[in-house]
Amino acid sequence: MLIRHGIILFCTLFFYPFLSAQNHYTPKQIDSLITTNEKPNDWSLEKNISFLSNLYKESEKIHFEKGMYRSLMQITNWCMLKGQYKRAFPYFEKTENLPLRNPENIKYKIKALQSKSLAFSSLGLYDDAQVAIGKSMHMAEKLKDNDSKFRFLGQGFQIKYALCIEMKKPEDSARFYLKKSIPEFKKIKNETDRNLFLGSTYINISTSFFEAKKLDSAKYYSFKALAIKNITDESKAYLFQTIGQIHREKKNQDSAFYYYNNAEKLSSKFGDPAALKALYQTLSDMYSESGDKDKALLYAKKLSLLSDSINVVNKESAALANKNIKEDLKKQSESDKKRLYWIIGGIIIILLFISWYLVKKYNKEKKAQLEKKEIIQQKDFELNDLKSKVNDSFEEVALLAKNNDSAFLGRFKEVYPDFCNKLQQICPDILNSELIFCAYLKLNFSTKDIATYTFVTPKAVYNRKNRIRKRLDIPSDEDIYLWMNKI
Repeated sequence: MLIRHGIILFCTLFFYPFLSAQNHYTPKQIDSLITTNEKPNDWSLEKNISFLSNLYKESEKIHFEKGMYRSLMQITNWCMLKGQYKRAFPYFEKTENLPLRNPENIKYKIKALQSKSLAFSSLGLYDDAQVAIGKSMHMAEKLKDNDSKFRFLGQGFQIKYALCIEMKKPEDSARFYLKKSIPEFKKIKNETDRNLFLGSTYINISTSFFEAKKLDSAKYYSFKALAIKNITDESKAYLFQTIGQIHREKKNQDSAFYYYNNAEKLSSKFGDPAALKALYQTLSDMYSESGDKDKALLYAKKLSLLSDSINVVNKESAALANKNIKEDLKKQSESDKKRLYWIIGGIIIILLFISWYLVKKYNKEKKAQLEKKEIIQQKDFELNDLKSKVNDSFEEVALLAKNNDSAFLGRFKEVYPDFCNKLQQICPDILNSELIFCAYLKLNFSTKDIATYTFVTPKAVYNRKNRIRKRLDIPSDEDIYLWMNKI
């Protein structure tokens, strides 16, 4: 951890002297630094906006139009990533009003309008969102690069689909725009891009039909997605799981087991803990229902031993930018070289300071590691306890749920205390009735099952899912069952 912070401090202090040492950045340096910033890191929003605003000014000084557009685009991306939608609007406006000397840079104006539409939608300003996406598609129609044109038009229809979902329009009306994106994506000549967009679109349509309980249509589009050349293992695993759910709904248990087992193999291959949790839970339930208690117990144990999350390490690309900058510096005048020597001397001093800092903090880090070890041991104890609870209490909790027993929520909280606590942290004013509904989802009951156990219609359960998504701020493109399993 300390070494990582030291490297970040070094990179930050290394790049910033070049800002003051040179009269201006070169276009190559600006492109390299913006590319470095495109990968998420630990910097705060304020630091990123300040850093990119400086690159915008440097681009403006040397009339580097692409750098100006990319800097503004990256600022809006950071605002959107952090949920600061209102803060993004001045930068959207600046991008739209920026003079266009190079026609190729119109793609940044189109991207800005599409992001602006999503920002409006997130704020509930649906009319403004529709105007922005309409304007972006009108611009896209004029593009000479056909692949870019068809890609932007297809994405525009997909954003219109998302708007319909947000506005609670009928599913058929929303799905209409997903289907309209398909002919646009089919016109893309680049096979990789074409397959990528078509595959994701078929998956979205399949999911939409499945949510609407139109199982045959969902199955049809799932197989269309599987037929796409070079489809990723992640997409295949999701599709196998969807097809398995379809066969389970239709009571075709053998086919359901086949596709669920294939989904498990692929999910294990690329290590998706959320997908594996859902699969282990489902397979445990299915084997239990079929009377195969040994396999049911096996998957219950797998579920209890699965870690809650995996650490995703994003490699820093600062070394590439550093290399490009050094190559450019070699071409500069003798005076710049002398200045560089002073900078290198400063860097050596900084490195010595960092080394001293790391040595000073070594004992503290060692102590922290010991504390982490104790925490891990405690987690192992809790995991074993969880295993016991899963093995001994799951059937009891499921039975209370199926009987709509008033004691269900209390017993569920005893078995899954962290789940309820985390939901209340996300939404402090969450109601008991909402907790109960989330518990049904956590237990992986289908819409039909929940409707049966709670004496309501499947449509009412579907509406409650949408309300829960809003209350807990669950993204519309994320499976609600997987989200609950992450909790």
